[in-house]
Amino acid sequence: MRRVAGGDREAYASLVDHHLSPIQAYSQRMTGNPASAEDITQEVFLRLWLKAADFDASKARLTTWLHRMAHNLAIDHLRKRQREAPLEGVEDFESAADDETHDPARVLQALMQLPERQRSALTLTYYQDLSNREVADIMGLGTRAVESLLVRARSALKKILETPS
Repeated sequence: MRRVAGGDREAYASLVDHHLSPIQAYSQRMTGNPASAEDITQEVFLRLWLKAADFDASKARLTTWLHRMAHNLAIDHLRKRQREAPLEGVEDFESAADDETHDPARVLQALMQLPERQRSALTLTYYQDLSNREVADIMGLGTRAVESLLVRARSALKKILETPS
């Protein structure tokens, strides 16, 4: 990150290569919209370049810092979209959950029905493979609050998926 803060484009490209896919996947699962996810991902990596000097490794891992930016941008996007129009379907979503018991598109539709905090906690934990501590840091919550969100989210997701479509 020091090299990126100093304007090293190769170091930046290396970080983008390493972190692009997880940030893109998280953004897509949060928004349910590939175009919105691409916009969020681009903004995260623009901020990485512009704010590299602000990164403090003693406060968070780089992946946590990037996910927090993506999280905040996704929440802003969802809130703006809710003000503008009702939540749209996710028919055009191309990649979805790796779940053998449910259709991936149905899992994504179920995820999109969860409140944003529950959806974010589930996505960060299960799809982004982050620890509860990292999820807590990204979401600005305590670990127990994340654990509580996960319990409620899993229960709600199970209920949604057990309901015949």
